[in-house]
Amino acid sequence: MNAVTSREVIHNFSAVAARVAAGEELTVTRYGKPVLKLVRLPSAESSAADQAERINKALSFRMTAPYGKVFERSDAYEE
Repeated sequence: MNAVTSREVIHNFSAVAARVAAGEELTVTRYGKPVLKLVRLPSAESSAADQAERINKALSFRMTAPYGKVFERSDAYEE
C-alpha cells in the first residue's frame, strides 16, 4: 500500500499529483488511518474534430479583447 499523509499532500501537492498522474494509486492517511484513495482518472478519448474545435475556440479567445474586438499590437501601448 502506497500511503501519504494528509500533511504531505497539502505541502507537496504537485509531487503527489505527478505520482498519481503516472499511474500510482495512493492512500491518504490522517492520524494513521486511511481516509482517501487517489487514483488516476481514465483518459477520455476525444476525436480529432473535438480537439480541433477546442484549439480553435482557445485561439479565438486568446487573440480577442472583450466584446469581440481583435487585439492588435498597438492596443498594448499608450499613444
